[in-house]
Amino acid sequence: MLTLKQHPIPGYRARTLVNAESADLTVAFASDFGTAGERLTHKAAGKRYIAIPLTTPAEEAGMILAASLRKHGASTLNVAGNGIYTLSQHGWTQESVNLWIYLAVRAACQAVPIQLMRSGGQTGADLAGLVAACELSIPALGYFPKGFLQRGLDQVDRARTPFEIQQQIDGYLVSLRNDLCSTTQPHRKLGTQSTFNF
Repeated sequence: MLTLKQHPIPGYRARTLVNAESADLTVAFASDFGTAGERLTHKAAGKRYIAIPLTTPAEEAGMILAASLRKHGASTLNVAGNGIYTLSQHGWTQESVNLWIYLAVRAACQAVPIQLMRSGGQTGADLAGLVAACELSIPALGYFPKGFLQRGLDQVDRARTPFEIQQQIDGYLVSLRNDLCSTTQPHRKLGTQSTFNF
């Protein structure tokens, strides 16, 4: 079950703090851990935080995540990380990060049960966390900034409606299922040299 809510305060900071503070553990899946958003997430989560680079093979990432869930006695997980505007610079598409995070979370929850996954709903890793939760039938909460803001490839913030976000996630679920049924890897940004570890 997916629940979509918005913070009463505009901007990304407030919802970042709530998501980190409300989960037993925050995992950041990223290519660049030096962005302002990643630094804020780490500060907000404190010791209940783990950073997993997207260069890690997905199933290995899942085992690292499972070990951290066990260590913290965690059953609720906040999925954070880079937005698609950052990930695209490292060769990722939304579809490819959806698949990678799905495979990582699937491996983790086969070892440790996850009762709730939440994220700030941003494009990239946040959104992929919600897609993975839906596909794995894990209750999920997208807790967005006021206006259900998302930042696209053009780095422009756009207000959404819950209906639009649900449609967005439904579309990505179709793509994910196609990728899982396919023998080929998901489409990647043309012209990049990045290697994806699935």
